[in-house]
Amino acid sequence: MRFLNIAAAVLLCLVLMPCCGNKFDPPNAEGQKNGVYTDRQDVLKMIYAIAEEKGMKVICDLNMNGGELYRKYTPEYVAGQYKTYVQTFYNRYGRYKSFWGWYLNNELNPLGPGEKTITAFWHKVWKAAVQECKRVAPQSVVTISPFFLLDKNGYRGFEYLQPEDYEKWWAQTLLETGIDILMLQDSGAEHIGFFTLDDRRPFLQALKNACEKAGAQFWVNVETGEVVAKDWQEFLAMEKSNTRNWKFTPINWLQQKLELAAEYGSGIVNWGYFPFMNPVTERGPWPSAEVDGQTITSEGQRNAYDAYAGYYQKLNSRYSGPQNKKPAIRGTLWWLPVNYENVPGTDLENVIREQIEKQYQAGFDLLWIVNAPANMEYAMRIKE
Repeated sequence: MRFLNIAAAVLLCLVLMPCCGNKFDPPNAEGQKNGVYTDRQDVLKMIYAIAEEKGMKVICDLNMNGGELYRKYTPEYVAGQYKTYVQTFYNRYGRYKSFWGWYLNNELNPLGPGEKTITAFWHKVWKAAVQECKRVAPQSVVTISPFFLLDKNGYRGFEYLQPEDYEKWWAQTLLETGIDILMLQDSGAEHIGFFTLDDRRPFLQALKNACEKAGAQFWVNVETGEVVAKDWQEFLAMEKSNTRNWKFTPINWLQQKLELAAEYGSGIVNWGYFPFMNPVTERGPWPSAEVDGQTITSEGQRNAYDAYAGYYQKLNSRYSGPQNKKPAIRGTLWWLPVNYENVPGTDLENVIREQIEKQYQAGFDLLWIVNAPANMEYAMRIKE
């Protein structure tokens, strides 16, 4: 299978709470329908408003179909859907000062030089998305967060590409689409702890080169969760039996990964705060503390949060370099389920405010929201 949305699959494993489906068709794709529109609780409005109070920025995704768009739709159809969705979303949330940008939630297995048909599809789709985002909000940024594969021997059945292949493909893609920020996942698609800094360097350099050629920003998505395995054989055995052993990235090792990211990138985001570092014990609109059936205890999450917060405080007290080279996380991927219909608005807002405050205290200035389409659709649903 050429398209495997690996990180999305991991995220789905994290979520125990029910949520509504997220079809690609955006809300009100055919314009306003007859009926009475409800004024339901809108978590996105809460997030944008609280972020505005704290001087933070927000980016939200455009869809949750990952790489599967290629299998289901023509680029012209997708472009038409983006046109309606982006305008609708901006009309509802664009007034907030915290509104900053968009996230192309399409993770693809890396494409080789000969895969021209698939490449052309994504170039058309992403270019259409960028053009529409810039039309409605010219100062907004459009982001994407791809991964690389470190499985040189093809143990998992996927083609291994050289760093130069990534550089060429992404330089062309960024030039043709106009994507502003590429946020490269730092642990490969496999999320294995035994990958070294030197394993990562060629890919970081390749994607940095691609961004420089295209005039885009290069950021790094530093993961704070990893699979504990001593070698490929142990990892593959765990993967086959669905018993991968996940843990929070030890803080000394995380510091090295952050310093590597700052060496190459001009911004750092994160996957792994949820479920490994979330210190808020109340149930809220975020992923549950589980990965591959492995529960992450609330004590473990608090300890991980405290470890990172302690690192950040020490860093902040001594760091005097440029802010865009600071080895610290700016924001984390926040998968936002739709599961709050019976929660009083004040309680919901309070727990969201507590969550954002905790992220703010850890130095985050960016909220990276995924599953935004389903949440807007929920908030705008017609009363039956």
